[in-house]
Amino acid sequence: MIDIAAVMRLLGHGNEHPTAARRHRSTLATKHVFDRGAVWNWKEQPGSRSSVAGLIFADVPVRVDGEPDSITASPGEAAFLHPYRQVTLEAAEAGSAVCIWLPWDSLMEVEDGVQTPGRVMAATPLTSGLRAFLTSLLTQPSEPTLYTDYLVERVVVEMAFGALLESVPKNVAGARESRMIDRARSLMLMKRAEPDFGIAELARELHASTRHVQRMFAAEKSAPADELRGMRVDLANELLGNPAYDPLSIAEIAEHAGFKTAAALRRAFAARDLPLPSRTRQGRMLSA
Repeated sequence: MIDIAAVMRLLGHGNEHPTAARRHRSTLATKHVFDRGAVWNWKEQPGSRSSVAGLIFADVPVRVDGEPDSITASPGEAAFLHPYRQVTLEAAEAGSAVCIWLPWDSLMEVEDGVQTPGRVMAATPLTSGLRAFLTSLLTQPSEPTLYTDYLVERVVVEMAFGALLESVPKNVAGARESRMIDRARSLMLMKRAEPDFGIAELARELHASTRHVQRMFAAEKSAPADELRGMRVDLANELLGNPAYDPLSIAEIAEHAGFKTAAALRRAFAARDLPLPSRTRQGRMLSA
């Protein structure tokens, strides 16, 4: 669980508190008001198993200083605070910001096979939607329940994950222009939790034919359906291995990992010579 005081220490303000905060399981949304010239010094967290990442949506320009240069996040854009990169943020004017703080292990797959997302993420429908959702969380009164907390957490994590993936092609467009398969894998990671997302939908997203997508993966001795299923198995394993998700049934775990049924989840586990999902959970509980 991400602690407000710990986040503020990472920002170099141990005694400062946000004007609003809302925690949903492993995620924390905060709102801050700051003066012109206010500075946050984000500390790196090398090697920490509980590393925290952050996305900052400010309503004024914010300069983000770090290696190798300085860049400004304009209103509508997001500053991304990577747990392994130290940066300084400085507000150009008095204003406010909404932020989301997430465990890095829920986002780190975004760097598998692609370069690290940049320090500033362009305004897109996804980043705008995430900002609006966070604002709603912080301003609308609600009575959270175990299930709504879980749903809000998944929405926030998946939106943040997708926003980071969106930023990667922009940062590496020159180097990866011809690598459609990288884009395909990024899309599969972003949409793996959607049971209705399949290879036909992937091809439409890529503006290619299904046959072309299959040939593209075959050239690397792989198959898109197999890789997508593997990503869903990895997500299901992540949920089964986390005690916070124990209230969910195996059928619910299957649905939230992108499988249409619990039986489909069991078949996918068996295909990878893994124990049944129920036994995976029981084994973790017995060894705790």
